[in-house]
Amino acid sequence: MKFFKASLLLLSAAMFTVDLKAQDFEKADLSFLDGQTKFNIEYNYDNMMVADAKEETYKKEKIAKFNEKQPGKGERWAEKWINARALTYEPMFEELISKYVFKANGGVIAKNQDGAKYTVYVKTVNTDPGWNAVVMKRNPKCVFEISIVEIATGTVKAKGELKANGVLMGGSDWDFDPTNSIKECYAKAGKEVGKKIAKAVK
Repeated sequence: MKFFKASLLLLSAAMFTVDLKAQDFEKADLSFLDGQTKFNIEYNYDNMMVADAKEETYKKEKIAKFNEKQPGKGERWAEKWINARALTYEPMFEELISKYVFKANGGVIAKNQDGAKYTVYVKTVNTDPGWNAVVMKRNPKCVFEISIVEIATGTVKAKGELKANGVLMGGSDWDFDPTNSIKECYAKAGKEVGKKIAKAVK
């Protein structure tokens, strides 16, 4: 009987973990954030997929492709691919998320903020830059895992998946720069997370 009860507890815990990871962030309960005005924010790109490929595989293929046409262009592309995170995507996400939280109660979401009780973790699970083959196009899209973590204990208080689509910008597939297109995914994600947190902190 004890073994049966223990098995049920383990099964219940496993089911809860799966639900926590699989749920839509929009359905996450953020009521514990009531009254909070300071938040840290951090980003994670570990093990990110690019469409259906591992990021490292995608980068190697792109570098080789660009270098075939113009030596050194592949390395320049790779540098821009990484730098766009801190220079473009993250500032855009923070601009939108902060806009809604500030309107709600004057709250601030920023990196390394003293006095914050919670950190908003933004993990990019998948980035699909889209493509433009002239006769056919595919818009970019990103999949994020958003977590709210209590800093003092390291406890994940809420977690959910968020998907955001961008708008394809740029020329043909050869000279297509996905930075601005992907930026729109981060803008939409920041907006959605900001609206969700704003409702909870009022």
